[in-house]
Amino acid sequence: MSDGRRDAASRRVLPSLIAVALAGFAISAMLTSYHLSQGKSPWALFRLACGAGGGCEEVLASPWAVLPGGIPLAGLGAIYFASLALWYGVVGPANRSGRRWQALPLFLNAIGVLASLYLLLVMLTALHAVCPWCALSHLLNFVLLWLSWKLWPRGDAAPGETPRPGTRLGVAGVLLMIAVIAFGLQRLALAQMRTMTDQANRYAQSFYDDIDLQRHLALRGQAVDIPIRPDDPVRGNPAAPHTVVVFSDLQCPACRSFAATFESQVLPLAGDRLKLVYKHFPLNRRCNPWVSRDVHLHACEAAEIAEAAREEGGNEAFWRTHDALFRDQQTLAGQPVSALVAAAGIDAARFATGAGAASRHARILEDVTLGHRLNVDHTPTVYFDGHPLQSWNRVEVWKALVPLTP
Repeated sequence: MSDGRRDAASRRVLPSLIAVALAGFAISAMLTSYHLSQGKSPWALFRLACGAGGGCEEVLASPWAVLPGGIPLAGLGAIYFASLALWYGVVGPANRSGRRWQALPLFLNAIGVLASLYLLLVMLTALHAVCPWCALSHLLNFVLLWLSWKLWPRGDAAPGETPRPGTRLGVAGVLLMIAVIAFGLQRLALAQMRTMTDQANRYAQSFYDDIDLQRHLALRGQAVDIPIRPDDPVRGNPAAPHTVVVFSDLQCPACRSFAATFESQVLPLAGDRLKLVYKHFPLNRRCNPWVSRDVHLHACEAAEIAEAAREEGGNEAFWRTHDALFRDQQTLAGQPVSALVAAAGIDAARFATGAGAASRHARILEDVTLGHRLNVDHTPTVYFDGHPLQSWNRVEVWKALVPLTP
């Protein structure tokens, strides 16, 4: 065949070859979207041949449809078709003296056809189901090989014939294919990671939303014995059948959040079936030898003021001071302790006496020692009937726990 006739044939074959490769890419992209969307492909065209039920679901859910790590095999097919389309679109056809470059896409195409043949046999013999879009992508692969073979320059090169593509264009085509493959694999891996993360989040959310499971976890194991003094601060019905004990720090923001949640949401829900007992656990080494650093600089002063209020006015005075200290936890940083003592209605002279300070310190130390024995290492640490309660900020968990009969 003359060079003119071969060039004319190439001009006819090349657009068809690129179009077939792009069609294969589009189908592979649809199949990939099916995997990444967990069987909910957003492509309307996909659903034309793969509606509810049928062979698509069986084939795409089979072990042959995914690579190690759960990466969809169709994603690899999309990269493969895109690489061939870009090669022929950028590098173009080769002449006889440059056909060594044409061997690269032809070899890749031949490997792809072998893979297509194997996967077609798997559908027919192992799965006994056919995915129409999968089958069409494999058939397009055979057409692609046939067109590539038609584009192959035959015969001996003419003397002095300039190779097409040249070395620079051929190397550029190879580098482009490598870049496309690397980019495609990276994007595919990232998409798969996002899918796995979303799936893990859904599983975690379903675990989090399973109230029966949360109740089981909250009440599993043997309850610990937490001694309660007759004069410990109690909020709620003192004769309630259920007891919540909180080890708290009056300078701790999370403790303030627990107090607000418990008073505004949990107590109204529980009625007279629940009581809260307060235990001191200031995160400061001056009054808590079991902590390694001073997390809250004024935690001991706050605990001492609340204790002084309890000594002066009993349970009601303690909770009034407790609430006041939580309302503005920055107050201690801007005012002397004496002003806070006066604002809490505490006898300043008694607060300053050594006997009063010693009794308050002993009381706080008794609480933190109990907390240490129970392995308390953060605040708030909450116990429901002796069982550690991690999800204290979830009203749904309280709804599951509180109706329990004693």
